[in-house]
Amino acid sequence: MGRFVARGDLWILGTNRLHEFDGGKHREPGTQSSDLTRDRRLIEADWHRFGFTKAQLLNEGGSIVASTDKLLGRRWDPSRLRRWNALIEDSMFGRPGRTPAIRNWRTAG
Repeated sequence: MGRFVARGDLWILGTNRLHEFDGGKHREPGTQSSDLTRDRRLIEADWHRFGFTKAQLLNEGGSIVASTDKLLGRRWDPSRLRRWNALIEDSMFGRPGRTPAIRNWRTAG
């Protein structure tokens, strides 16, 4: 029977790879300690964790998508990068995603 190892930000289906956003908080001593323990559990369970910074997610989407294409044995398709960029825009990193969240926070208070 399987056991819970970790929850990731993005699992690439059909692989044992997790992509994760790591903000600066992950370098604080308490968080870093628990992250390292989690990383060891992932290694023991044969999972591969790929951490990314905000700058990498925003500026290096092409290389992230290309790496995933290579892992899955598929050819480069520019539409995947367009979808990546659309997801970023709709997230808290883009104005279209951030604006409604801020509006909700203001009305909730």
